[in-house]
Amino acid sequence: MSETLNYKQSNEKQDIANKTSEFLLEVKDLRTYFYTEEGVVKAVDGVSFQINHDEILGFVGETGCGKSVTALSLLKLIRTPGEILSGEILFNGEDIVKKSEDEMLKIRGNSITMIFQDPLNSLNPVIKVGDQLAEVYLLHQMEYLEDELVKAREKNKRLKENIKRMKKELKTGSSAGSETLKNQIKALKEQIKFRITILDIAHKESAALLDRIGLPNADTIINRFPHELSGGMRQRIMIAMGLACNSQLLICDEPTTALDVTIQAQILDMIRELKRKLKNSILFITHSLGVIYELCDRVAVMYSGNIVEYGKVEDIYNNPKHPYTKGLMAAIPRVSKASRESELMIIPGMVPNLIFPPRGCRFHPRCDHAMVICKKVNPPLKDMENNVQVACHLYDEDKSDPELYRKLTEKEKMEDI
Repeated sequence: MSETLNYKQSNEKQDIANKTSEFLLEVKDLRTYFYTEEGVVKAVDGVSFQINHDEILGFVGETGCGKSVTALSLLKLIRTPGEILSGEILFNGEDIVKKSEDEMLKIRGNSITMIFQDPLNSLNPVIKVGDQLAEVYLLHQMEYLEDELVKAREKNKRLKENIKRMKKELKTGSSAGSETLKNQIKALKEQIKFRITILDIAHKESAALLDRIGLPNADTIINRFPHELSGGMRQRIMIAMGLACNSQLLICDEPTTALDVTIQAQILDMIRELKRKLKNSILFITHSLGVIYELCDRVAVMYSGNIVEYGKVEDIYNNPKHPYTKGLMAAIPRVSKASRESELMIIPGMVPNLIFPPRGCRFHPRCDHAMVICKKVNPPLKDMENNVQVACHLYDEDKSDPELYRKLTEKEKMEDI
């Protein structure tokens, strides 16, 4: 697909979205639980956030904090025994939670696309990557492929007419120019493609897209199986599948996991550049604060199924509010001499069991600032300066009850775990 068409389609979708809703995506009090034999896993428990048009929102947090489950909920891809218990997922103002499976099939891949973790497991091992990428075009870009097929057949028709005319000239013309005409006829015949199918067009577009995202020898790569490609190549194939859909929202679920630093940087640069050109929005999920800082406009810090801090990347990096965010920042290895000579900071304790999470604030057993109220009440997100939101009782305005805001002892913090 030509870049011009990609940008045109993306801008058309952007204009439609702008007329429909203030936010491209708005999630309100989302709760996704899993009903297991051991108990109810409260994987996502009251999450709210927004994604603006033409922005990258990052989700960051430890493994198991609910980042991927939140993303899967946006597409209603939660499998049994999981269930979206409550909440709203407003995409262009329409609630996805209320939509049927048939309606979701029209949204998945067309309006919202997800790039999953581990491309080796996401790609079919017995089908060539070119066929898998072509399938995306066949499912989501059929109208475009049909137009291109008509153009290709019209080109063939014109070539045949030119050959017919030149053969006629060859018979009636002088022998002096016959050799030139023969060479021209031969060159035109080489351009003719017999029995052009819609699948041929899909493969052509697939190779063009791989070339566009920086994969060399795309014509060779599309004829390979996933196991014949490196991890970075497979990840680019997955990203290409997401881009082939021209979606308004692209969800990237840790797309650089297990890749070396060089390939990681290349993929991040590619995502940033493609977002700049296509003007779509991206939800980028990662456990790396460095990646968030390099790529995202805003960030949501997740802990144990809750968002604990939310705002612009620069504001949260320069002045983190929540003790968990501060702990994550302190745990980043530094390259200064002083940092090399000091111990690497860690967040004490373990991630809580989401079947039996701590009462109140779920971070309080690991928090150095935990107070009595932290054991009793799970704090909501509060508005702070620079449009940053934080869920922490340290920033409560009314602290008139000294007992509620008394600092907990280590023994008290562990009582309800």
